[in-house]
Amino acid sequence: MAEDRELVDRLHRRDRDALRRIYEKYKDDLLTIAACMLADRADAEDCLHDVFVSLSADSARVRPDGNLKGYLVTSVANRSRDRLRRRRRRDRAGQTTGMTVGENPAGASDPAEPMIQREECDRLYRAIAALPVEQRTVITLRLHGEMTFDEIARREGVSGNTIRSRYRYGLEKLRTLLGVGVKR
Repeated sequence: MAEDRELVDRLHRRDRDALRRIYEKYKDDLLTIAACMLADRADAEDCLHDVFVSLSADSARVRPDGNLKGYLVTSVANRSRDRLRRRRRRDRAGQTTGMTVGENPAGASDPAEPMIQREECDRLYRAIAALPVEQRTVITLRLHGEMTFDEIARREGVSGNTIRSRYRYGLEKLRTLLGVGVKR
């Protein structure tokens, strides 16, 4: 937290190195959140880029005493929701979007392992993408954003019980979609 406060202070003074350090520190977590919400790696990278361009242009919005990671997670989640809305409008207008998710993991000992892992990752992303956006947001913020239910509730403007319900229903739907823990 002390490092984050120092980085925010330097960011307010227009220190480009501070912006680079913030990016390096949080990019992987933020990219994972965006990819889970959008189920599209390229769209997730664009979303992350947009958040950092916005942060660079208007760093005063970040409070020096606030939670930098929470601010960034919320920014990525909001941008992701905006992109999902635009995507839905585009899809309704007859345009389609492609699913390009996941990456081949490096360093696998079995030559088939990267392909298997990519297929599993793609399957998980497709299942997450099939969730209602409210459930997807809560699951992503909870698991990848490491936010508490109360933090998510405050950011979403709903009760903690609503957030817990969305989380529970979302996980149940994921289990069903993935066939995990479901007796056949």
